[in-house]
Amino acid sequence: MNKIISIGILLLVWTTSVGQPNTTESKKRIEVKGTAEMEVVPDEIYLKIALKEYKNGSKIVNLNTLEAGLVKAVSQIGLPKENLTVDNIYGYNWDWRKKKSDDFLATKSFKLKLTNVKMMNDLIEKLDAEGVNSMNIGEVSHSKIEEYKMELKIKALQNAKDKANALLTSIGEQMGGAIEIQEIDYGNNNYQYARNTMSLKAESDGYQSDLEYKTITLNAEVRAVFEIK
Repeated sequence: MNKIISIGILLLVWTTSVGQPNTTESKKRIEVKGTAEMEVVPDEIYLKIALKEYKNGSKIVNLNTLEAGLVKAVSQIGLPKENLTVDNIYGYNWDWRKKKSDDFLATKSFKLKLTNVKMMNDLIEKLDAEGVNSMNIGEVSHSKIEEYKMELKIKALQNAKDKANALLTSIGEQMGGAIEIQEIDYGNNNYQYARNTMSLKAESDGYQSDLEYKTITLNAEVRAVFEIK
């Protein structure tokens, strides 16, 4: 008799537990996405400069001479030497037109951090154009990029909250607290790898450029789930 009673109590407890609703899953909820966007003028512009040795008559103007000229030009436009770093060095001595080896002429590339695009014209004027193999913008950014990205995430979340509240109010419902918040990162902020080829011809008519580099577009998106009261 005792065994039968015990089994009956166990079945009752198990049935009661299974029959209880899951309060978390049964909550009415609304899911929305919030976005925010910002445009800023970059104040970190990374210029790639490649210097190549060349012949001046029978004499080779070597990399030491060209590099010294670059370092001097960087100083003359008001930038610290630390802004200039070596990126790569390469070269070859095969001339396919002559089908033989010629004098080895090396190329050395540098990366220069500028604070604005206007410095480029001044820099170009001070370089030995004959020794410049190429020049282009490799990357642009902003010194406060992380601060701006966090600001955008907050605005995107506020946008999601406002959107959810507006939708629920339109149907006579009230919004509760946030249940889930997820940052969506598509990696589509276009503040890197913006490339422009620069001309080495400097004008001599006294014109001073006041043009800015194209703006950086930053954006943020979040997914948010809110309770419906």
